[in-house]
Amino acid sequence: MKQAGIFFGSSSGKTAAIASRIQDKMGSDKADLWDVEVSSPEELLGYEVLILGIPTWGIGKVQEDWEHFMSRLEDFDLSGKKVALFGLGDQESYPETFADALGKLYEVLQKTGCSFTGSWPVAGYSFEGSAAVKGGRFVGLVLDEENQPDLTNERLDKWLKDIFTSTPKQNVYHGR
Repeated sequence: MKQAGIFFGSSSGKTAAIASRIQDKMGSDKADLWDVEVSSPEELLGYEVLILGIPTWGIGKVQEDWEHFMSRLEDFDLSGKKVALFGLGDQESYPETFADALGKLYEVLQKTGCSFTGSWPVAGYSFEGSAAVKGGRFVGLVLDEENQPDLTNERLDKWLKDIFTSTPKQNVYHGR
């Protein structure tokens, strides 16, 4: 079993593409890729590190595959799991609800007993409100492929380095 599981939901393909880039950067020998549309929460149990990717649709809506997956997570025990979150949003079109789905996923996961890693600074974004901000930081990496695609690669590299530096046992990122 690989050390990390990357789980994502994607309607337009953008979150799937980011999940695939993360796997490429880590190495496919270190991380498995799972689409939540065709997987179950039980699959989360097979990994020490979970990387979960969720897009926000329109005015703060959770992507449809994640809606179903999240409803099954509510009574799940993920104690001992290290969870890193990433989300996609559009800060210009939806500045009041930027990356809200990421915050909603975080709220559900808080009840599972997991520990979180990979919070991300809000500096460098222009938005008015986000359910994904807790304690002045995003609960995970936020990417805006509509307005800031040129920053994605640099943000991914820094975030992955931060995640796996904070969990030295999980030496799965090699900066590819």
